[in-house]
Amino acid sequence: MKIIVVTEYALSNNNQEETSFNNQFPVVLMKADSTLLKDGKPLFVPHFTQCLVGAFHVAVRICRLGKSIPRRFAHRYYDAVTVALDVCADDVRRQLSASGLPWDNATQFDGSTVVGDFIETQGRPLGDTCLKGYYGQSEVASFSLAEMHSRVDELIERLSVNMQLRQGDLLLCGAVAPACRLDIGGHVHAELNGVGVLDFNVR
Repeated sequence: MKIIVVTEYALSNNNQEETSFNNQFPVVLMKADSTLLKDGKPLFVPHFTQCLVGAFHVAVRICRLGKSIPRRFAHRYYDAVTVALDVCADDVRRQLSASGLPWDNATQFDGSTVVGDFIETQGRPLGDTCLKGYYGQSEVASFSLAEMHSRVDELIERLSVNMQLRQGDLLLCGAVAPACRLDIGGHVHAELNGVGVLDFNVR
């Protein structure tokens, strides 16, 4: 399986300078399946970072093999949606970026892709489902999937031009809010339409 993380598709939420934003094709990071963290297991802060951050994403699960998928058929290629947290050692990322180096050391570590419980879409559009993300008692993300549906289908169309999508792949569709800092003792919770799908502690 592949984990495909869209990093720069919403200008207001991307972590880079505006001059690096590519509106013609989504900028993605590929992550190993060993980075997955699920079932409410705690996230352990790596020893090599002093600034761990996480960004909430809408995530869809690919359910069919496909290549060069037209947008009008894209909804047939995912069968479930959830909330995921893309975790990054931001101080390491900044150092690597300043040196023109790949970000792998900042993003490719165990537990850096936290995935919630999936809700089946049953082939229906994502509709007006509301995503809310919390860090501790503070709401740090609020987003309607009605805004995201066309983006999901557009992403699948564009990404499938260059890569084959396979059953079981995960697509994190772009941060829905700026990344928040994750400190030891913190608690992360996210909901879709008031139903909790993501809940874990930071240790």
